[in-house]
Amino acid sequence: MDWFNFFTGKIAFGSIAGIAIAAVITCWRAGSFYPVNARLLRFFISKDEIEDPDIRQNLADQAALVSFRMTHGVRSRTIIDAKRLALFSKEKNLPLDLIGKAGWVFDLKKLEINPKRIPHGGWPVGAAILLFFFIFAMIISAAIASVDDLLITIKGTDTSLWLSKDEARKVRPFFGARSRFSKDDCLEIKNIDTPAGFHPGDTKILCDIWKNPSLGKSLEKEIHTQHWAFWWAFVMCALYALMIFRVMNQWLSQIELNKMILLDKMQEKT
Repeated sequence: MDWFNFFTGKIAFGSIAGIAIAAVITCWRAGSFYPVNARLLRFFISKDEIEDPDIRQNLADQAALVSFRMTHGVRSRTIIDAKRLALFSKEKNLPLDLIGKAGWVFDLKKLEINPKRIPHGGWPVGAAILLFFFIFAMIISAAIASVDDLLITIKGTDTSLWLSKDEARKVRPFFGARSRFSKDDCLEIKNIDTPAGFHPGDTKILCDIWKNPSLGKSLEKEIHTQHWAFWWAFVMCALYALMIFRVMNQWLSQIELNKMILLDKMQEKT
C-alpha cells in the first residue's frame, strides 16, 4: 500500500469504509476485539518473533476460538468449551449455528437447554405482526419523504392535503383518485363546486395561502424539513424492524433447538 496516497486521501473512501465495516462485523460476531488487535499487532511483531512455544500455542488457540465464535455465533469463553460444544453438536446432530442463534437459552457450560427461558409459541407471531407494522411504516415514511409536496392539515376543517405552489391534492390513505384544487381555480372560485373530499371553507383558505408572496420560500423550507423528518422516521423504523427481526429469529431458533433436543432425548429412551 502506498502510505502517501493513503494519508493524502487518494485511496478510495469506499475501500476504507468497506474495511472498517468488515472489522466491525467481525468483532461483533466474534464478541471480541481480538481480530483487530491481532492485525494491529502484526504491524510490529510477527509470529516468527514469538519464540516461546506456550505463548505461540496460546495465541493459536485464541485465534481458533475467535474463528469458532465468529463462524457459529457461539459465545464459548475458552478453547476447551468450544471443543466440548463441537463434540456435543456432532454427537447430537445439532447445528452449531442454531445453538448460536438460540443465545442464552442454551447453557454452554452444562450443554443443555434452560426450559424456563424457552419462549412461548405465540411470541414469534406477535413479533411478526409488530415487524409488519414497522415495515409498513418504513414504506409510508419513504413514500412521504420522496414527495416534493408539503403534507398539511387545515385547522378548523381537519382536511389533509398535499400542498404545492400551484395545486392542492386531497390525501388518500392508499388507492383511489385524489381530488384536486389548483391555483387557477381561485380565479373562478365563485363559479366552481367544492372538490370531493374538500371542506367548503378549504378553497378560500387555499386561495389566501397562494396569494402570499413569500409562499415559495416558506414552502421550499418546510418541504426540506419534511424530507429530513420522514427520512429519519424511515431510519428509525428500519432499526426497530431489524431488532424485532433478530429477536423473532432468535425465538424461532430457541423453539426449534428445544424441539430437536427433546426429540433426541425421546429417541435415546426408545
